[in-house]
Amino acid sequence: MYLLYLDESGNPDDASDQNFVLAGAAIFDRVTHFVSGALDDVQTKHFPGHAPIDFHATQMRSGQGFWRNVEKDKRTEILQDISSAIAGAQHRGVVLFASVVRKSSAVYGEDAVKRATEDITKRFDSYLKRRYREDNDPQRGLLIFAEGRFHERARLWVKDFRALGTQWGTISNLSDIPYFASAKETRLLQVADFVAHAVFLLYERNDPHLIKPILGRFDRQGGEIRGLTHLFAPVPCGCPACLDKQLRSKHPQNPANPWI
Repeated sequence: MYLLYLDESGNPDDASDQNFVLAGAAIFDRVTHFVSGALDDVQTKHFPGHAPIDFHATQMRSGQGFWRNVEKDKRTEILQDISSAIAGAQHRGVVLFASVVRKSSAVYGEDAVKRATEDITKRFDSYLKRRYREDNDPQRGLLIFAEGRFHERARLWVKDFRALGTQWGTISNLSDIPYFASAKETRLLQVADFVAHAVFLLYERNDPHLIKPILGRFDRQGGEIRGLTHLFAPVPCGCPACLDKQLRSKHPQNPANPWI
C-alpha cells in the first residue's frame, strides 16, 4: 500500500497569493519507518538529545516559534538536510505529487482547494493503476491530510470522487476514506509540508532553491512529469510542468527540459 501524505501551502482566500498548492509524498508502507527515521537523523545531527521538533518549513525559513532563536545559516542547513533526505529516499518507495492552482476571480477559496484535491487524487490513482499495468504490482492507496480548515470537506469530496469519478475519469485504487492528522505528530506529514512549501516558493516567489533537489522525485512516466501540475496556468508559463508539456509537443523524441 502507498500512503499519500498531503499538506497545503498558500492561502486560498488571500488575494495577495496568486497560487494555492496541495502537495506531498506517496510512501510505500514498508518505507515509512525509514523516511521518518531520516528526518529524525536530521534532528539528531543538529539538536542531539532534544525532544521531537516540528519541522515546519515556513516557520524554519522565517524564524518563527521554536526557530526564532536558531541562526539563519543553521536553519538553511537543516532545510537542505531535509531536502537531501527526501531526494535520497528509496527510489520506488517515495514518489512526490503536487497540484498548483493559479487563482483568479473565477477560481479561489474552497473551489481552489477542491480542484487541487480532485487533481491530486486522480493523479495518485493513475500512478497506482500504472504500477499494476506496467509492473504487475497491484497496490492500493490511502490519503492522509494534514488537519486544516477544509479537511472535513475533503473527506466528502474524496468520497464523491470514488463514487462518481472525477472530470478525468474514475477512482478505483483507494482503499478507504481519507484520514487526517496533525503534522506535529508525524514526520511524514512534515515531509508533505516541506514539499508543499518548496513548490509554493517556486510558483509564488520564483524561488527554486528548495524544489530543485527533490524535483526528480515527482512522478514521471517515460520521462514526462506526471506528479506536478499547474492548473489554470498563465500563458506562456516556464514552470517545470508547463515547460515539459510545451517541449514534448514540439520535440517529442528529445524534449530536453532544463528543469530535469
